[in-house]
Amino acid sequence: MDLRNDVDTFDPMLTAADQGAVQMYEAIYDTLVRRDIESGEYIPAMAESWEVTPTRVDFQLKETLTCADGTELTADDVAASIERLADPETGSIYTGRLFGSGGVASIESDEQARTVSVEVEDPHTDLLDGFRNAFIVCPEGLADVEALATEPQGTGPYRIASMSRGDTYVLERWDSPAVEDLAELPEKITMKVVTADSTRANLYETGASDIAAILGRDANRLASDAEPIKGKAYQADSLMFNQRDGYPLADENLRRAIALAVDAQEYTQAASFGVGEPADTVITSNMDCYTPENAEIGLKHDPAAAAAALEEAGYGPGGEQLTLRLVGYDVQNSGPDYIADALRKLGIEVEVTNGTQAQAAGIVYGDQEPWDLVVFPFLSAAPHPYPLVTKMSSNLGEGGAYNFGRVRNPDFDRLADQAPGATGDERCRLWGEAEAALLERTDLKPLLWPVADYFANGLTFQTEYRTIDLRTIRTEG
Repeated sequence: MDLRNDVDTFDPMLTAADQGAVQMYEAIYDTLVRRDIESGEYIPAMAESWEVTPTRVDFQLKETLTCADGTELTADDVAASIERLADPETGSIYTGRLFGSGGVASIESDEQARTVSVEVEDPHTDLLDGFRNAFIVCPEGLADVEALATEPQGTGPYRIASMSRGDTYVLERWDSPAVEDLAELPEKITMKVVTADSTRANLYETGASDIAAILGRDANRLASDAEPIKGKAYQADSLMFNQRDGYPLADENLRRAIALAVDAQEYTQAASFGVGEPADTVITSNMDCYTPENAEIGLKHDPAAAAAALEEAGYGPGGEQLTLRLVGYDVQNSGPDYIADALRKLGIEVEVTNGTQAQAAGIVYGDQEPWDLVVFPFLSAAPHPYPLVTKMSSNLGEGGAYNFGRVRNPDFDRLADQAPGATGDERCRLWGEAEAALLERTDLKPLLWPVADYFANGLTFQTEYRTIDLRTIRTEG
């Protein structure tokens, strides 16, 4: 099977979470709990059971746990891995999403009872779900986190038999006591880094790969012979604005002009060649608390209205000349070019920076290079809206991975602060209103619901956009 990009680090707490890394972690690291993609139900992994409240989760660990090298893994070891993830000094992108805005109050373990308990400061109803991405690292990895970057210390069902970084990884199954139905997993998986869609399609067509993930036009030719398995993202890729003081898009009128100039349908065609789907909401229909009526709130494509809004903001004919810096990256295909052309038709000068997704993230997260616009991949491993908080709210702070566009939306902050403590219909009402607050103020414009077409040679499996659940791979029939 292919990886769409290489593994940036074997330290799962410090990854940028690109597809290659997350798919690798699915193989070599385990978690306390997993979620069935099709049913949405939580299922045991390293924990056999759990009790959860809005502020606490108590895990009962399985009888015997070991690392991939055969060393015993105790409750204290599991707690130590979680403690590193919870520590803000670690700098993990998962910390805020997993533990909420208040952070961790306590992490406790009991060796004899085989329990691990995590309590957070503020109610966080998605606490359990976050542990699906809390990859447990073995003690040797925690003892030398610098070496962990290149030498995995895993707990998952596979260990790396051989690897050539940037090219090929050969994984072999081992007798992990944490994995149920172990014998049903493939004994060996070879993962090959193949960054180009066309190359992945060619390898699949010639029988050189059994599973290929296609994001663009090459899906059409493969689909003529085989029905793809659709891997849909959670959250839509959305146009984001740098709202820092002194930057032009801190002006809401100017953001409105940009949003009116860009068409979701045309962007989707340019960025994914029609494999993805146009989006009007950032919370997609496969997620908790999807609110379809919010699709009517965001600004629709209207070039005449865009020109009027631009003039109202003081730019355009007779006004000030505007230059915007657009950050694009490789898997967006010609999407950045479409946005640049749409804005140039209004008389806006656009400078486009194209690179890899990791390079784009370095620009918008790094606070080093100036930028104004980016179509940000909000896609998350979480089927609930809380990850929006870590990108759009000032509740979690101003720097680093938090609120990289410096959005200041008091209504969103208030609602996003209340929603994690609510349950049932009230929870979804609050999340729906929080999303509406972003759309009303044009803090983002949803454009594309990412879809990956997975083609498999005689195999079935469950999949999301970025990752295949390797534990669900089965031969057809």
